[in-house]
Amino acid sequence: MSDIDDIDEIVKLIKDVKIAAPVLDKDKDKDKDKDKDKDKDKDKDKDKDKDKDVSGLANIDELYADSKIKKWIKLIPMNKTILFDEYNNKDYFVSIADVVLDTELITSGKKKGKKRRNTLIQLANYNADLITKKTEWIYIFTINNRIVKIGGTRDGIKGRFGSYMCGHHIPERDKSGKASETNKYIYNTLYFYLLAGCSVKIYGYELPVEEISRTIIGKEIKIQVQTYHSYESVLIADYKKINKFIPFLCDNSDPNYKQPL
Repeated sequence: MSDIDDIDEIVKLIKDVKIAAPVLDKDKDKDKDKDKDKDKDKDKDKDKDKDKDVSGLANIDELYADSKIKKWIKLIPMNKTILFDEYNNKDYFVSIADVVLDTELITSGKKKGKKRRNTLIQLANYNADLITKKTEWIYIFTINNRIVKIGGTRDGIKGRFGSYMCGHHIPERDKSGKASETNKYIYNTLYFYLLAGCSVKIYGYELPVEEISRTIIGKEIKIQVQTYHSYESVLIADYKKINKFIPFLCDNSDPNYKQPL
């Protein structure tokens, strides 16, 4: 092959490269545009979630506005919840009970047909031995299988739920109003979402019994130590670290155990 032929071949290669380069650049630009479109779609989904309620109902704002007890209801944004099934510590918890509307009526006597209890929600589908067990628990409330509350108790599940039932006593029902703010908000928020057709469940993590020995007036005594507050705070802190927010109905936990994780 002559030098001229070599030169012609080189010129041809250069031309081919010049033709191919814009095509490659266009492909890169298309890929970038696709990535941008994906990011936009993700942002749109996030924006949609901001407007969604945990109930998934389009008319939840109207239901809230029409409620006579809205002062004690917290509307829960979908994007401030996670599915229980996606919770990183779910394996510590077992299903304890459903929370349902209390519509039970008296079936005999002079009051037949009247409501058996004044309260509006109750536990159902539970193991009686489990919920009455007087031990420490960490519990989770879910609405439509999404976590809305992590709490702790030393009084057993039934005992703690009984405390929440005090939230029924609000002035809007012509009651005394003598109940804690937490109990009022939890009780009435759960009632509101149940009325809206949502499912509410309780999951529980039974804590191990911890004891210490002390000598009191010369006698060796075993004392059961309260630990649920530390478990509760550590679990909430871990939840926040991963999800960047705490469960929407959580407001109290022991500050002594809010350590960086």
